[in-house]
Amino acid sequence: MLRHVSILSAICGVMLGDDAAAQTERCKLSAEAVFEKAGPKVVEIFADAINPFRVRDRMQYSLGTGFLFGDGVIVTNYHVIADAQRVDVYDGEGYWGAQILGIDPLLDIAVLSVPFLTLTAEPLDPAPSGTTKVGQDVFAIGFPRGIGKTITHGIVTGTGRVLGDSTSSWLSPFVQTDATVNPGNSGGPLLDDCARVIGLVSRASAPGEAENIAFALPVDVLAPIVKEIATTGHVARAWHGLYGQMVEPAVLSVLGIPPDLWDEYRGFLVETIEPGSAADEIGLKGGTFPVEFGGHPFLIGGDIITEVNGVAITDLATALDVVRNLAVGSTVTIVYKRGADTTTASVILKERPIMEADLDQFRQ
Repeated sequence: MLRHVSILSAICGVMLGDDAAAQTERCKLSAEAVFEKAGPKVVEIFADAINPFRVRDRMQYSLGTGFLFGDGVIVTNYHVIADAQRVDVYDGEGYWGAQILGIDPLLDIAVLSVPFLTLTAEPLDPAPSGTTKVGQDVFAIGFPRGIGKTITHGIVTGTGRVLGDSTSSWLSPFVQTDATVNPGNSGGPLLDDCARVIGLVSRASAPGEAENIAFALPVDVLAPIVKEIATTGHVARAWHGLYGQMVEPAVLSVLGIPPDLWDEYRGFLVETIEPGSAADEIGLKGGTFPVEFGGHPFLIGGDIITEVNGVAITDLATALDVVRNLAVGSTVTIVYKRGADTTTASVILKERPIMEADLDQFRQ
């Protein structure tokens, strides 16, 4: 597997250095100017996969979009190249065989190199951290339906959208936009009006379900993942293996917890457990009974984590901070409630492997 040390200096810019604070102004470039500036850095991706378990439709073809995000490195969605035996990149002049440097199916990211193509265009610049705002103008460049390189214009219609695809979903909320996105746009950049990347276009609402709802993985989440894949070929995550949400008073009421004990039970409600994970090792219990309050679903019956490494889990922001700081090989001590009992348990965190369940969701 190739390693591109030269990417590090390019992506250091993506990691948003000292000059970032000075770049928060809006450029107010027109769609024409954004396309002229960013368009040459956006490429079309073609992937061929063979399914050995099928007689008919064994050959599966996929097309999407990618963009330069470092010296010789192209970023796209994993689902564009899922299970591919061959990946080609079209740069406007010719088709070039690409090599997959690494993937992250949890965040639907793939990083490619094109060994025999000298990419003369400079990589796209990232938008400074924290500058994406609801209502700002944005542009998506891609290859919808494979009909040719296309730009669409919209605004940021929301931020912090958690889609709940995996146990890492709550750590990677999406940017929502009404810029038109169709099949083929996947893996392309969502750009601000300075032609800087604010996100990786990843999905849109299905036809007939909704209109003008598309999602992009924010560049603040994307950048360190790309850097790690380009450096090591994979993403190392501490495998806690649980998913859930903060306990609500309505849930405590259903559980029969009297109001004077609600502070004692404040914490993170465990809803699901991944087999083999740290949560599974120490015997944490997930939910078994679905309920809904105000249109919001809960899976109740699981344990409630009230403390991690001495930190009381009193709100979601605290829970997120704790999880972000978990490291492979570290020992984690948790306190949790199960009914009237309080239990303390410790576990050494392993690295989370890529599992078949992660890949299956992208298979046709």
